[in-house]
Amino acid sequence: MTDTTLRSAGSSGPERQASYERETQVGACPRPAGLALAFRFALREMRGGLSGFFVFVACIALGVAAIAGVNSVARSIAEGVAAQGQVLLGGDIRFELNQREATAAERAFLLGLGELSESAGMRSMARRQDGMDQALVELKAVDDAYPLYGTLETEPALSRQALFGPQGGVFGAAAQELLLERLGMKLGDRLKLGNAEYELRATITGEPDALSDGAGLAPRLMVSRTALAESGLVQPGSLVEHTYKLRLPPGTSEPEIEAIRERAAQEFPQAGWSIRTRSNAAPALSANIERFSQFLTLVGLTALVVGGVGVANAVRAHLDGKRAVIATFKSLGASGRFVFNVYLGQILMIAGIAIVAGLVLGALVPFAADWALRSLVPLPAQTGIYPIALGLAALFGLMVTLVFAILPLGRARDIPAAALFREAGIESRGLARLPYLLS
Repeated sequence: MTDTTLRSAGSSGPERQASYERETQVGACPRPAGLALAFRFALREMRGGLSGFFVFVACIALGVAAIAGVNSVARSIAEGVAAQGQVLLGGDIRFELNQREATAAERAFLLGLGELSESAGMRSMARRQDGMDQALVELKAVDDAYPLYGTLETEPALSRQALFGPQGGVFGAAAQELLLERLGMKLGDRLKLGNAEYELRATITGEPDALSDGAGLAPRLMVSRTALAESGLVQPGSLVEHTYKLRLPPGTSEPEIEAIRERAAQEFPQAGWSIRTRSNAAPALSANIERFSQFLTLVGLTALVVGGVGVANAVRAHLDGKRAVIATFKSLGASGRFVFNVYLGQILMIAGIAIVAGLVLGALVPFAADWALRSLVPLPAQTGIYPIALGLAALFGLMVTLVFAILPLGRARDIPAAALFREAGIESRGLARLPYLLS
């Protein structure tokens, strides 16, 4: 029998009880080992597996995957737009005039900057030669220099002269397959546009600068600028957009392009042209993608918060199943903070597993979206792993876990051991203390 036991035996009842608590108190370990000891106990209790936490893991993983996936897709498209700015814009810088062509002085200014390509766009009605049907078209008239960047893809592949040039007194045209379906026509047939007839010689399968022109309301029909003049559609007051795209000398930097923009505004203050550069090739697309990603991020965050109810229920059920363990900890002298740290560590470890699973799924979403949508929507996505998007999703997952786990953990910390031994549930004590509510 040790000296401590002999001293305890010769002491009064209260003294023996105090001595016993000092001997058996879990918190009697050295102070610096408090968190380490709590972590060790949390790991030991985790040996039983994730039973009862599958809903917890599913809620957090799916919410994190949704947020990570949406933001990763948005970033992949944004980076794709930035990387392919020249092709999407059709040049390094673009000048657009509405309802008028450039004057001789303006054209001379543009020609002095680099290689120039001119095009005109408008909406019109295309009619069958027999007059039996008609359809709205997005008409685009291009010159021989089009496109400055990228490739106009048609089926069959034809030279520019064979595609648009006059043959037998009739100019050629290329159209999207949808227009042929709407009018019930095939390649080789003729359609009327304004006062002229055009022969459909190819279908358009790839238009490099389509996204920079904005969303179209009708199928594309493409002809030459000379052919458009023959149609008689361009009249005073016609809603025609004249576009001038420039290929600048190699190595032209973004500051130099901005200097050209400023110079154009200074030399032609009354021109009224809209100027866009390769760094902002498709502003409408970028704005739509940003709004779309914000909306879906909100949807994902809402799903994550709703899933937090499942998190709270899983934590409560887990703590209720650990009543005897928590009561034993407290009866042996463990502090409420120690109990809180043990089970908070468990919850964070399980949440970590769920967050990692969600991040893996979210990181794969851009690759899956690119594969699924490539043939349907010509989005210039640049797939990859996006740490900022993944980090934001992980932060949201961690915050939701803490928000919905803090109250059950706070109640478990404060409920007396005697109440736990009497089979009182974790929820029987009512509201947690104010610090937990504020947290």
